[in-house]
Amino acid sequence: MSRRNRSRKIPQVNIDTARLQEAQERLQEAQEIVSKSARQAAERVAPTTRQARKVAAEQMMNARTWSAPRIDQAGQYIEEEVGPRVGAMLHRTAEKVEPAKSRSRRGFAALLLIVGGAVGAAGAIATRRNAARSSDEHTEHLSAVSENSSTERARSNS
Repeated sequence: MSRRNRSRKIPQVNIDTARLQEAQERLQEAQEIVSKSARQAAERVAPTTRQARKVAAEQMMNARTWSAPRIDQAGQYIEEEVGPRVGAMLHRTAEKVEPAKSRSRRGFAALLLIVGGAVGAAGAIATRRNAARSSDEHTEHLSAVSENSSTERARSNS
């Protein structure tokens, strides 16, 4: 540090205490006046405030009473009118957006299904016919065997 800075004197402030006390007293008086005025204003405004609160509560109740049926009607309209219209519009849009399906695959699949069904039906018919023939042959064989055995019994008993 330089010598100059060291040799500098700190300024001395002389405060007049009497003036300071006087300023403090004036400030305190002003605060008392303001708080007294604020109390007086609050006393004057309090009844008006209570009345305004009551009126606001009544108006709020009236607004709710008026708006509740209208909100319900709006909800019902959206549910019954707008909702189905929007749903139908979305279905139409989905049909427009959906890509076209290949017709050759669809025709080929249908042809395979028809041919498979025909082959299955022919197989079922053939199986039933074979089952019916074999059961007829089996019945004829059994009846022939039972006739032979009953004839032989009758001969042996006589």
